[in-house]
Amino acid sequence: MASTDVASANPPDQANIYRLEMTGRQRAAASSLFVLALLTSVGVHLWADRPGLWGLVPVVVYALLALFGVDMVLATLGAIVCAVILAGVGPVALGPILLSSLGNFVALLGVIIMLGAGLGEVIRRAGVADYLVAGIVNRIGVTTRIRVRIGVMVACALLAFALGTLAGSVAIVAPIIIPLAAAVGYTPPATAAMFFFSGLGGLILSPFAPATIAVFESSKVSWIDYVVTVGGPVALMTWVAGFLVVAWNQRRTEGRFAYPEGRTTAANTVETTPQVKRAAFAFLFTFAVMVVFASITQAGATFVPIAMVVMIAVVGLASRSGPGKVMDGVYAGAGRLLGIFFLFWFLAILFELIDTMKPYDDIVARFGDGLASLGPYLFAVSVLLVGWIGIAGAAAAQAVLLAKVFGPVATSLGISPEAWTTVLLATAQTDGLGPFPNPDMIGQMGLAESNSLKWQLLSSWLVMIPVVALYGILLAVYT
Repeated sequence: MASTDVASANPPDQANIYRLEMTGRQRAAASSLFVLALLTSVGVHLWADRPGLWGLVPVVVYALLALFGVDMVLATLGAIVCAVILAGVGPVALGPILLSSLGNFVALLGVIIMLGAGLGEVIRRAGVADYLVAGIVNRIGVTTRIRVRIGVMVACALLAFALGTLAGSVAIVAPIIIPLAAAVGYTPPATAAMFFFSGLGGLILSPFAPATIAVFESSKVSWIDYVVTVGGPVALMTWVAGFLVVAWNQRRTEGRFAYPEGRTTAANTVETTPQVKRAAFAFLFTFAVMVVFASITQAGATFVPIAMVVMIAVVGLASRSGPGKVMDGVYAGAGRLLGIFFLFWFLAILFELIDTMKPYDDIVARFGDGLASLGPYLFAVSVLLVGWIGIAGAAAAQAVLLAKVFGPVATSLGISPEAWTTVLLATAQTDGLGPFPNPDMIGQMGLAESNSLKWQLLSSWLVMIPVVALYGILLAVYT
């Protein structure tokens, strides 16, 4: 790394921030793995009466292909091909599975992600996002580094909480925040760390975040119970630890990385009008009403798309945007994440195919007694470690999968809903902090115009230590 690295002056626009570049060795390894998996699937189908534990081959293929850096949609398609062969599903029988999977909970998460992106674009075009972020930052002040850091991290956390998306919320914040951060001397790596940790803290609490929904739905608790028992403490720890680590990052990257002169500004120049203020109030009020209603009625994940559609309509009416303009915003925002929708739809297909082979029954039959002998605490820790090795970037699907695989054993051991919620949240979110690079890290680096994966990784590891310790304490309390 050169001694003076300067981030690009041009922020990313429509690039796919979820894709990691593959080396030649990674491509060769991924291709060899897929060929081996295909041959294994064909062999099991021809010579075994039923797949049994071999039914987990598609899950292993999906995980390893993603770890090798294969596009996650392609990795899922490869796993589906193996599952189709193992399950012996013909073209005619596959059609109904494709149709029924659209009503699967996992596919619903894909719809929620797209609607969240559409909502984010609508409030951005209405000026609501700029107004809210500028209001938070200006109230806290931009005269010192610590004030800017507080303002940036509060703004990122609140927007991620409201929209239920990390990349989408930070993409809205970044154009406003970067000039202010640059004006007080924050480096691109430190800014990326600010975006990542604060956004992650807000995301952990969000009632509209797919991973959060997957966790509290799979553990059969309400969102309020989730926040009080597990989500709140973990989000607070992530935000506070991140706040401290950003200062550590800044001290070590200052003088080596810098924003170009043209990226700085001393004051916020966001223009506000009565119309923007009205739309912002309408958005905040509607959001609060939706959250309160969902909490009182204990509405599940199926209510989230309705809430998002209502908020889109309210912002459109309050900003006096015509229906056509509102829908243009929805299409533009959702269209950028079309690949994520396909990912979750294909995951739903994969899970349905795996369910037909019932490998989870074999796991319980063969290893249930051994897992149960560990006792509630060690069993919970074991599942947490399995999830930690999972695939960052598909946290919601991972939580659902682990609930399917280990849920029956957890129930038989009498593990409390609070402890199981802790396990699922840990499996869904811990690998986002490390130990390996992942799409969320890369995404925040791109949005912050940072090119230093080293400092993003080191910062994430420092935050991961107290967060993992907190998970251990919560499990000890709840088991």
